[in-house]
Amino acid sequence: MIISTRPIISRYDKAFKEDHSRNYHLTIRIAPDGFSYVVFSLEKNRYLCLETFQAKQFDQAERTTAALDEVAILRQWITYPFQSVLAIVDNTFNTLIPNPLYDEKEKGVYLAFNQPFQDNSRIQVDELKTAEAQNIYYLSNSLIEKIKDIWPNARIAHLQSVFVESLLISKRNLTVETQAFIHVRDRNYDLVVLKNDKLVYINNFKYNTPEDFIYFLLFAFDQLQLNPETITVTLSGNIDKGDKPYDMLYLYVRNIGFAERNNTFDYSYMLEGLPVHQYHILYNALQCEL
Repeated sequence: MIISTRPIISRYDKAFKEDHSRNYHLTIRIAPDGFSYVVFSLEKNRYLCLETFQAKQFDQAERTTAALDEVAILRQWITYPFQSVLAIVDNTFNTLIPNPLYDEKEKGVYLAFNQPFQDNSRIQVDELKTAEAQNIYYLSNSLIEKIKDIWPNARIAHLQSVFVESLLISKRNLTVETQAFIHVRDRNYDLVVLKNDKLVYINNFKYNTPEDFIYFLLFAFDQLQLNPETITVTLSGNIDKGDKPYDMLYLYVRNIGFAERNNTFDYSYMLEGLPVHQYHILYNALQCEL
C-alpha cells in the first residue's frame, strides 16, 4: 500500500548523530494527516531535530501503519533503539473520568457513553497523575502492534493526556486566576480551563467553519460563567494569526496569546524560526509522567 508520505519540515542540528540513538529520547505524534517527531538529547538536555511528514487524510488504521512503514524506510535511523520513546496518538475517541468516579471494570461503559464503538480496537487508559483523572480511549490493534514492532520500549499516550498534564505541570504554583487553553488539531480543538492549579473543564469540539469554532468556545464560556472580555486564552497547535478561526477569536475574545517555549529544555539553533506553539505537544510531552 503506497501512501506517499512526504516531509514538509525537516530541521537537524549538526550535533545529531543517527548512531547515537541510545542517548536520545524520541517523541512522535501520530495523527490522521501525518506524523511529526522531535529527538531530544538526554546528555545535552536539548532538542536536536524536528521533522513533520504529511500524508493524505487516513480513513483506516491500516493506512496509518503503512505510512509509518514509509517513514521508517525514508528515515531508517528512526527504527534504531532509543533510550526512550513516547508515541502520542491523535484521535478523538476518548473520554476523561475523575479518579473518584473511576472504576477499572467499567472503563468500557464510560467510553461507550461518549464514543461510538471502534472495530478492531482495544481500550487504552492513561493515568493523569497531576489531573487526578483517567483518560480512556480506543486505539486500533494494528496501530498498537506497529508501534510496538518498530519501538518495543515505546510508551503510548493520547494527545489530550499530554496536553492536560503538560499544562498542569508547567502552570503549577503559577495559575491563580482562571485561564483557558486551546489546542487546535485537524478540524477539531481541545479546550482546557484551569483554576488554582486544578483542571476544571475539558472538552473537544469538532468544527467545519470559523463560526462553529467561536460558537462552541463562547457556549462553553457561558456555561462556565467566564467573561470573554477578561479571561486569558492561550493557543497552540494548528492555528496562526490570519487564519479565519483566529480572526473570529480576535473579534470576540480580548486576551489572546500563543503558547511559548518551555524553558526547562534547550533547543537547537536549527529550530529557531519555527512557530513554537505549533509544536507545543511535542516540546512539552517529555515532562509528563505518562
